[in-house]
Amino acid sequence: MISLVITIGRLLSAVYRAMKEPVFKSLLTTLLFILFSGTMFYHNQEGWNWIDSFYYAFVSLIPSSVNTGLVPDTTISKWFTILYLVVGVGVMLMLLVTIGQAVIKFEKKEDQKRHK
Repeated sequence: MISLVITIGRLLSAVYRAMKEPVFKSLLTTLLFILFSGTMFYHNQEGWNWIDSFYYAFVSLIPSSVNTGLVPDTTISKWFTILYLVVGVGVMLMLLVTIGQAVIKFEKKEDQKRHK
């Protein structure tokens, strides 16, 4: 449990440092816009409630195989989902890579402090 708390602390510290980078801010803003547009589209087009729409929009962009039980039914929704995933997954991966780089930089600085 202590290890989890330490890891979360390091992750949050790295994210805080990454937020100072213009690229991170740009990626985060773009991702939020993509999530908002996906949520709005699925709510309006598929008739899903807000939480299901947001959940599908978010989980679809995570590079894993989570089964949501939600499937777009209409042809326009299927085309939207194809484009949404092409753009959204790329932005999500870039954001995750940026956070990963920030964690690595944070760890290197911590190691340098310990070895002085």
